[in-house]
Amino acid sequence: MAKGESSEVMKEQLKRGYLKLAILYTLLRGPAHGYEMIKKIRESTFGLLSPKAGSLYPSLRELEDSGFIRGEWHRGKRAVKVYTITEKGKEAFREVIEKHFSLASAIRRWLFENLAPIHSAGDYSVSSEITQRALKLILLGEKATVEERIEFLKDFRDSLKRIDEAIGRLIANIDRRIRELEVSLNKDYVASDKRL
Repeated sequence: MAKGESSEVMKEQLKRGYLKLAILYTLLRGPAHGYEMIKKIRESTFGLLSPKAGSLYPSLRELEDSGFIRGEWHRGKRAVKVYTITEKGKEAFREVIEKHFSLASAIRRWLFENLAPIHSAGDYSVSSEITQRALKLILLGEKATVEERIEFLKDFRDSLKRIDEAIGRLIANIDRRIRELEVSLNKDYVASDKRL
């Protein structure tokens, strides 16, 4: 398999995984049929995921076969299958989101630890408390109180400010290190010219 092909395969697998999460997230907000889901997923992901029927319906079948969602036929002008999320689906969504936050946090820590030789950026990870609140708000959806939303957004804003400050310090130290290396390089050039 060529280099470009393997990255495309991985990208498609990720898209399928995120599509299933997007389906579960959409159904947390209420029952929907396939066409509604396509529209809601596109809107809620700002167009990053724009599923087609050919990818949505196999994912719906897999989620239904696994017991994460339930489909029920509704008869009207035309028959449509309306899906709802099950308790098993809610629990699976909660677990995947928690693991996703943990993985993202671990990757972030790893990156900054590897940048530590340049500059210690300090701890800027989003606290587990904020992660828990974010998950709660996602699961509550429209049922979250205005106070809960305000508190979460304030905490999240403060966390992002700390991240921004850490990144600012990191950039300043990288710039300083570049200048030091350039000075060192210039000294090497001058020294080699004198030997000639």
